[in-house]
Amino acid sequence: MRRSQPNPEEGLLLERYMQAWQAANLDGLIELLREDATYRMPPWGEWYQGREAIRGFLETVWANFAGYRTVVVGANAQPAVAVYSRSYHDPAWRAHSLHVIEPGEGGIAAMTVYVPPLGPKLFPAFGLPPG
Repeated sequence: MRRSQPNPEEGLLLERYMQAWQAANLDGLIELLREDATYRMPPWGEWYQGREAIRGFLETVWANFAGYRTVVVGANAQPAVAVYSRSYHDPAWRAHSLHVIEPGEGGIAAMTVYVPPLGPKLFPAFGLPPG
C-alpha cells in the first residue's frame, strides 16, 4: 500500500533525510537516527543496529558513488525515498535503492533499504524511471 503524503513531522524528517543523502552528509544522516535505530537491506541478510554500526557501514559504501539524488515516495503506508546514484565512471543517474523510513519517538527508528538488484527493480511500481 502506498501513501502519497507524509504527515508534517514525517515530511520534515524525510526532507532532512533526503538532504543528507544528496549532500553525502553522513553526520547529518546519523543525527536523524535514534540511538537504537536499525538498518536492514533486503534482499541481503546483513543488518545493523545503533548509530555507530550504521555509520560504520555507510562510511564504507558512500565513497563508492559520485553522487545521489532522491525522490519522495510512500511505501507500505510509511514515508519512503527512492535514491538514484551515479558512479565515478558513469555520469548517468541510475536507480539505486528504495528506502522505507520508520519514524519513531526521537528520530528514525528503522530504515529498510531495498538495495540492488531488488531496489532498482521496484522503481517502476512507483512510477519512477530507472535513471
